Amino acid sequence: MPIRGLAIIGAVAALAGPAAASAAGILFAPRSLPAATVGVRYQAVIRISLGGHHPALGLDYPSYTVACYGATPDGRFIDDCSKLPPGLRLRHFEGAGCAPPLTRPDCIVLAGTPRKAGRFSFRISAPDPRSAGVRGILRRYTVVVRPSA
Repeated sequence: MPIRGLAIIGAVAALAGPAAASAAGILFAPRSLPAATVGVRYQAVIRISLGGHHPALGLDYPSYTVACYGATPDGRFIDDCSKLPPGLRLRHFEGAGCAPPLTRPDCIVLAGTPRKAGRFSFRISAPDPRSAGVRGILRRYTVVVRPSA
């Protein structure tokens, strides 16, 4: 099956426009995700970094997880996993340019085969490495899934 909308690591870095930044200085790249098509394999890599490195670099951070669940900046729980396009899942990604080692950005991948057309908005949460408590840095993404041809 062909892969459309593939956001490979090198292409993500070359995207036009700056990455989205949060109050804690964490960058999410790319700024937006490519469209998908029902029945066609999809993969988009999202890089999360602080000064170009994994946000937990140099910190005693026992569990650093970027996902569709997590904490809001004020510590409330979020779970946007059900808002992902049907057939797509978010998971940790290790590949060229991604952690480990921690000197590289943390990466996640949205991948699978979309089963339903529509516009799907969801948030991903990254822990706030500058907070002693349970705080997250949220980034909203939208994926448009087009009907099959």
